Amino acid sequence: MYFLLITNLIMPFVLILVGYTLKKHPVSDMKSGNGYNTPISRKTQAHWDYAQSIAPDIFISIGKTLGIIEIVVSIVMFLFHVSIHITLSVGCFVGLGFLLLGFYKTDLEIEKKFINK
Repeated sequence: MYFLLITNLIMPFVLILVGYTLKKHPVSDMKSGNGYNTPISRKTQAHWDYAQSIAPDIFISIGKTLGIIEIVVSIVMFLFHVSIHITLSVGCFVGLGFLLLGFYKTDLEIEKKFINK
């Protein structure tokens, strides 16, 4: 049953995979619907280009950090005999929080760069 704790590593893996994919294949066309696509990144072509350059690194670093946190949390909860369902729920919420943090941090960096433009 404890092999299910591996599912807590899905979100970090996806964040890192998306980051590397965006880094290896940057998207230059705003209208394609691909790439880092938020309302702030679509304001101008300059916003778009900057978003495509910083988003991969942010998502890779957040994915790596999340992976370490998920492993530590899972081990601690295992050692304290916390239910597997609670451990998976905590992992899910932590992963979702980090995903939202990635979008927030990227949009914040875009806004900082173009604050006077």
